[in-house]
Amino acid sequence: MTDLQRNTLVWLTPQAWRVVHDQAWDVLAQDLLRYWQTCHFPWVVARQRPGVAADAVCLGLPAPQHWGRRRLGTEVALDGIARQGQFPLLHEVAQSSLWGITAAPWLAQGAGLAAQVRVFGSYGWQFMTGMPYVRPGSDLDLSVHVADLPAAVRALEWLAQTGDTGDKGIHGNGGDAKRDAPLLPLRVDGEIVFAQGQALAWREMLLLRQGRARQALVKDRLDLRLLDWPGVVALAKAAAEPSLLAAPVQRLAAWA
Repeated sequence: MTDLQRNTLVWLTPQAWRVVHDQAWDVLAQDLLRYWQTCHFPWVVARQRPGVAADAVCLGLPAPQHWGRRRLGTEVALDGIARQGQFPLLHEVAQSSLWGITAAPWLAQGAGLAAQVRVFGSYGWQFMTGMPYVRPGSDLDLSVHVADLPAAVRALEWLAQTGDTGDKGIHGNGGDAKRDAPLLPLRVDGEIVFAQGQALAWREMLLLRQGRARQALVKDRLDLRLLDWPGVVALAKAAAEPSLLAAPVQRLAAWA
């Protein structure tokens, strides 16, 4: 099994599910877990909590509206993971959404990036499960996977076109740099993810590059740390090792 990064989707073995069900859950959580297992839906890899064994992994399950949008957490042994996958690609989610038509020019630009753009959060889970997650005002959460720093900077320029980035454009000359840019009709949140899984919120990384912040939070499955811009440059260089990107995912109904 390859190294598990944050936001990797995992499907559990029957034995691992038995271990999960044996834990102390309330009635609502038990109902959710039974449904989740019956539908063959995945858990998502979370940041490792202190004290968790090296042969175990922390997982999360964000429930849809039917279960009050609860968030369950557990840990399972690594050998309890039957298989793994990734959240859907942006173009897959956009093709099934009305906002995809409005955002077509911006999406076309994104398709030309040297990056793999996936959708997690409410839009990602709703696309995969077919269950209600998205509410009015829900953010579109993107994980933009890049191989190196130049690709990350190009991704930042693309993301900045969606607006809501502060009082300066990415080039530091006010709003002129993006005045005529195609805007997405919803707020875009999410992170830039380097090849070894180190992730920065794209808005924080943008402010850091512009000199409008001193540090930004970098997180992966095992660690949290604050880095300045030279630290991010060094991180990107260290992470830029050849790696294979995961194949595009399909809807969970096709996997079940």
